[in-house]
Amino acid sequence: MPRFAHIFEAAADTLNAWYQAVAEVNIDSLMGLWIDEEFVSCICADGSHLHGIDNIRNGLAVQLEARSVSIEPLDIRVYDSLGTVVYAIAEAHRPADPAALPSMVFTTYVMVHERGEWKIAHIHASPMPDDAAGQFAAKMRRNQGPLH
Repeated sequence: MPRFAHIFEAAADTLNAWYQAVAEVNIDSLMGLWIDEEFVSCICADGSHLHGIDNIRNGLAVQLEARSVSIEPLDIRVYDSLGTVVYAIAEAHRPADPAALPSMVFTTYVMVHERGEWKIAHIHASPMPDDAAGQFAAKMRRNQGPLH
């Protein structure tokens, strides 16, 4: 019996491509994941607000050149409906320096389905409160998954 792909599985591919492009500091790949509309927006964990494709490109380039990171998703919640997927994710942003401590961040990704592809329309990241960050850090140290 053939297995049919679910339309929302492809949204996860876009999210994985985001993580990969961030780790590679590949601005062109990052920007290829955004919907080509001027209403796009990105609120970064440092509090900066980026609106529009050009502003997002410039802001992300500056941030990633200053501090390259890899992102490790720790806890993922997915909310989907026809044409829209929202990911609410607890993430560890690991600096390139292995001795440095990761930043613990809550990030929401809003993706829309357009012309057969999942594209990012909005990202909102904010630092975790110390209590929540401590709980996730403790789970990471014990090598427990986020749902244990």
